[in-house]
Amino acid sequence: MRDGLSRRLLHGESVDFDGAELPASLIRDLLTDELDQRGLRISGARVSGRLDLSDVVVSRPVVLRDCRVDEPVLLDRARLTSLDLSGLVAPAVSAPWLKLDHYLLLRNARLDGGADDWALDLGEASIGSHVSLSGSHFRSERSYAVHAVQLRTGSHVYLTDVRSAGTVRFDGARLDGNLDCRGARLHSERDSALLGVDVQVDYNVFLSQGFRATTGSDSSAAVRIRGSRIGGQLVLRGGEFSGAVALDVKHVRAGMEVLFPPDCLDGRVELDGLTYAGVPRDTTVDEWIDMLARCTPVYASQPYVHLAAACQAAGNERDVRRIRVAQQRDLLRRGRLTRWGRVWHRITGATVGYGYRPAVALLWLLGTLAAAVALVAGVAGPAGLVRSCSTVDQIGHALNAVTPLAKPEGVRCQIVTSGGLGQAVVVSTWLLQMLAWAFATLFVAGFTGLVRKTS
Repeated sequence: MRDGLSRRLLHGESVDFDGAELPASLIRDLLTDELDQRGLRISGARVSGRLDLSDVVVSRPVVLRDCRVDEPVLLDRARLTSLDLSGLVAPAVSAPWLKLDHYLLLRNARLDGGADDWALDLGEASIGSHVSLSGSHFRSERSYAVHAVQLRTGSHVYLTDVRSAGTVRFDGARLDGNLDCRGARLHSERDSALLGVDVQVDYNVFLSQGFRATTGSDSSAAVRIRGSRIGGQLVLRGGEFSGAVALDVKHVRAGMEVLFPPDCLDGRVELDGLTYAGVPRDTTVDEWIDMLARCTPVYASQPYVHLAAACQAAGNERDVRRIRVAQQRDLLRRGRLTRWGRVWHRITGATVGYGYRPAVALLWLLGTLAAAVALVAGVAGPAGLVRSCSTVDQIGHALNAVTPLAKPEGVRCQIVTSGGLGQAVVVSTWLLQMLAWAFATLFVAGFTGLVRKTS
C-alpha cells in the first residue's frame, strides 16, 4: 500500500489522508525522488516523527495542507518552487534562509513554540512572491512568536486576522508590496508586540481595521517600526495601540499620507523624525498639536516643523501660526532653556506670540497709551497737578509724553513736581514711555519676523 501511495504522490496527485498517519521520512524521500511537475500535494495527514526538510532543493511546489505534526517542522536552507502549509498544527516551523521562487502560504495555522522555540522562524528567508500568514495563531514564551529578521519578499506580506502571543519581529525586512496587518491581534508581555526596525515596505503599511497591539513592558512600544521606509501610506485608521509607549514611529519616512487618528493611542507615542506627504488625515490640526504636547515623551521640534511645512504647502497660513505658537509653548514647558532664555521666551510669548502674533504687541502699546492718559487726565488733573490745561490738553500731554513715534504739537501742559505725587506721576510717564518704545519695537520686530522662534 505504501508503494501505491508513493506512486500516487510522485505523480502529483492530491491525496487527502483524512487524519491517517504519514511517516515524516516518506515526505523527505518523495521530495528527493523524481516528482511530477505538479509537486507534492498532501492534505489532512498526521505526520509521525520529525519532518526535517532542511537543505532540500527541489524545483516543485510542496503542499502540506491541514496536516498535524508533533515535532517542529524544519525547513532550514530549503529551496522550493512554492510552499503551502495552510492549516498546519505543529509546535513550530523553523525556516531560516528558506528560498522560494513563488509564494509561502501559512494560513489558519496553529503554531505553539512553548518555552523553547520561536513559533515561526523566517530569518533571512527569500520569498519570490507573497507571504500569507492570515488567520494563524502563534504563541511563544520566548521573545518572538514570529521571527522574520531580514526577510525578503517579492510582493505583499499578509498578517490579517493573525493572533500572536509573543513578538512579531520584522527588523531589517525588505517587502516589495504591502505589509497588511488588518484585524491582527498581537500581544507581548516582555517586548514590542510588532517590532520592525529599519523595515522597507515598497507600498503601504496597514495597522488598521481592528488591528490591536498591546505590550506589558514599560520600556518597549506596542508597535515599534523606528527608522522604516514606507513607499505609500501608513494607515492606522481603526487600529488600537496600548502600552506605556503605544507607538514608536521615530524617523519613519512615508512616501504618501499618514492616516492617524490620535484616539487610537493608549499610551505615549514617539514621533520625532516622522515624515510624510501632505497633512495628516483622520485628525485635525488641533488634535495633532494636542497629541504632540501631551503624548510625546520629550519635546522635539521636528514634528511641529514638519506639520507646519505641510500646512504651509497646503496654503493654511493660519494653521501654520497656530502650530508655531504651540511649538514654542511646548518648548517653554518641556524644552531645555537657560534661565534667561526662559524669561525672554515668556516675554516674547506674552507680547508678540513668539513673533507669530505681532498684533498682540500693538494691543500692549495701545494699553500703555491708555494708561498714560488715565494717569495724567485721571490722576494728575483732578489733583490739580497740571497747570492751565483743559482735559483735551491733558490727554495730548500724556500722548506726547509716552508716544514713541508721533509727537502731538502745541501741547503746553506742565505737571507740578513740587510734591511727591507730582514727581511720581512724572516718573511713571517715563516708565510708560520706555514700555511704549519696547512694545513698538517688538511689534515691528514681530511683523518683520525678526523675533520668530523656529526651533
